[in-house]
Amino acid sequence: MATVLITGGGGFIGTRLAARLQTAGERVILLDRHFERGALDNLRPGVETIQGDVSDAELIAEIIGAIRPAGIVHLAAILSGQCEREPGLAFAINVGGTFHVLEAARRNGAQRVVVTSSAAVYEAPEPVPPCDEEGPVAPLGVYGMTKLAAEEWCRFFYRRFGMDIRIARPAAVVGPGRLAGGAASSWTTAIIEEPLRGRPYTCPVAEEDASALVYHTDLIEGLARLYLAETVPERVYNLGACSATAGELARLVRDRVPGAIISFQPDPIASFVVGRWRHVVMNCARAQRDLGWVPQYPTPADLVAACAEEIARGRDFTPPPSPA
Repeated sequence: MATVLITGGGGFIGTRLAARLQTAGERVILLDRHFERGALDNLRPGVETIQGDVSDAELIAEIIGAIRPAGIVHLAAILSGQCEREPGLAFAINVGGTFHVLEAARRNGAQRVVVTSSAAVYEAPEPVPPCDEEGPVAPLGVYGMTKLAAEEWCRFFYRRFGMDIRIARPAAVVGPGRLAGGAASSWTTAIIEEPLRGRPYTCPVAEEDASALVYHTDLIEGLARLYLAETVPERVYNLGACSATAGELARLVRDRVPGAIISFQPDPIASFVVGRWRHVVMNCARAQRDLGWVPQYPTPADLVAACAEEIARGRDFTPPPSPA
């Protein structure tokens, strides 16, 4: 049984990815600065946890040296809104933390590393063709800049040391319970989840602002396929399903909840960050070709319906069954 270390493993995606990789027969260890009680409740038996901060180079070297994982999925990051408020911390975690993980992986013979970047590396305040992985990237937001810098360190370790490093660029994640603090894109879930739970919601971006989107189960499957593939011919893979404006999502929610109270009160930070994504549409043909990854929820209406179904079941996350 091979060991995989997931940094940022206590978060919304990390706990869910742990369950998916367990079904593939992996021994999973989660690393995070702290673990919320609710996150631990979602873990299946056998998942191990370690507290640690990726910005601490010595600690990360010690942890990875002790575990000597076969592979690493690096999710740990400061999110977009917080990046704008605390750019120094964003650099320390998103860039420095990525370097520390890569260097420790190199020194300890990790066979592969998957690093999560973001669709935020793309900027499209004006209409452009769908963004593929070879297209221009020139982010003005701090989050996008730190993710692009982390990508460059990945490319350096690949070129210089021949390490098997794979970069995922996810769209904004949608799924019940994903009301992540510090993410300018958290409105993409909140505008759906809050009204479905009978609560009013004030959206921090304008109706015409938009984001590339992906449902959490689709993203988890994409990350799992990217990690588990024996080889991949490319270094970078887009993982997005569709794009929608805040107004479009509000209309879809009101179709399900006619009395839904949704208002718009743009916040300066969220509007700046999200406004630069207004026309980003992700071309994910590469992930389909190389990983066989096809989103099960490919439209905004599908994402709203999936959220509604999860909420109706009364549980936001059901781990997949244990492997036979």
